[in-house]
Amino acid sequence: MSGQGGPTASSPANSLLAAAKVGALSGAAGLIYGGAAGVIRSPNPMVHSLSCGIHWFACGSTYWWMRSNIITLHYQDNASPQERAYVSGLCGGISGGVVTRVMGGRLVPGLVIFSLLGYGGQSAFNYVDKWQMEKAQNPSKPFMQRVADSKWIPFRHLSDEEYRRMLSEKLLSIEAEIALLDEKIEDLEKTRPAPTSTSMNSSQ
Repeated sequence: MSGQGGPTASSPANSLLAAAKVGALSGAAGLIYGGAAGVIRSPNPMVHSLSCGIHWFACGSTYWWMRSNIITLHYQDNASPQERAYVSGLCGGISGGVVTRVMGGRLVPGLVIFSLLGYGGQSAFNYVDKWQMEKAQNPSKPFMQRVADSKWIPFRHLSDEEYRRMLSEKLLSIEAEIALLDEKIEDLEKTRPAPTSTSMNSSQ
């Protein structure tokens, strides 16, 4: 289900091996589920567990074999996430419906349920895969920095560049104030009356 199709087959042998592995995992899950459900509602839990294990193994291996071959042969291992979801839904419906019918169940309910499982599972995987890629490209900030950047915190975290910019602005503001004071001092000196000769003689 991965972005590159997972262990997509490059040959019939690899395709069968990958399908067998998926089938084994599905069968093991079926045995566990069947055993738990059999204890609750079946007079023979062992038979119910074995039946579910075989059913799930057949569905899982058939589903993966069909899916991997369609993606390899039709899309040349270059299917988009949405196309993978459609293929997964199609293969899930076909494999689930046919196997359910062979096992004695009804075709249409198996087709519908396994189509939804295939499409929903691939869509969920696509979403998680996209989220992980975005997270890798945009690493999250440290916890303390996220706290400092919060609008509910009266303090704000400053980077080195922001701190230097803030100091430069303050320095420019101080220089402007000093220049204004110098101009005021010059204006005061210009308006101060010059000393007269009488005051100079008296001082002598």
